[in-house]
Amino acid sequence: MRLRAKLSAVALGLLAGVSCVNMAFAVDVPLAFVLLGGTTGGSPAGTIVFRADLSGVGFNILSVTLHDTSGGAGGSPGQFSGFDLDAIKIADSSVATAALASGLAGLPVFNFTPAGTLFTPGTQRPVADPALFGTSGGNINNAVATLGAFDANSTTGPTAAGFASLGDGGIVAFNLTSAVLPGTHFLYFGEVGGNGEQISGNITVSDQPRATTPEPATILLFGTGLAGFILWRSRKSA
Repeated sequence: MRLRAKLSAVALGLLAGVSCVNMAFAVDVPLAFVLLGGTTGGSPAGTIVFRADLSGVGFNILSVTLHDTSGGAGGSPGQFSGFDLDAIKIADSSVATAALASGLAGLPVFNFTPAGTLFTPGTQRPVADPALFGTSGGNINNAVATLGAFDANSTTGPTAAGFASLGDGGIVAFNLTSAVLPGTHFLYFGEVGGNGEQISGNITVSDQPRATTPEPATILLFGTGLAGFILWRSRKSA
């Protein structure tokens, strides 16, 4: 009886430990996007703008993640490698041109400081520079990137300004300051130069902030006996 009691106590302890695991798994939805007409930006104005419809997303959006998939194609080398992000915003209106997208009032949900912008730099094409353009210390430097406005100077010369280069394979995730509730919303983002670098299908929105999403989220679920257990992964890792 004592052994059985001890085993029961162990089982209860293990199950209690499982119950303490955060059961909120991230739900990630990849977005389809369309290229708008024309260009926008600073001087010269060479930013192309993409629009993704968020209206079909059926949950509160707490983060947006962009993943460069250029694979070294298009664009410039060194500090300008990879997708060159001019700006990103979420708005309630759908427009068809880059100029109109630039003028839209975005929802005040982005925090472009390192506290709200998680950046994983990609690789640079030779010859490499100390840091990707618009970044500093492995973070987006929004004093240079100004990601809240479509204002990039589309150049790799000394007047380059208003954007951040992700590098080949680079990832940037934005944890929103407040949830974007289900409804009619559109995501806009711009690429400086429009020269073949792509994010492709790797654009996702999530119902979890990236800083708190397990990677991967794995817990132990114990079956009817102590000897039996299974691994349960989240539907999509961060």
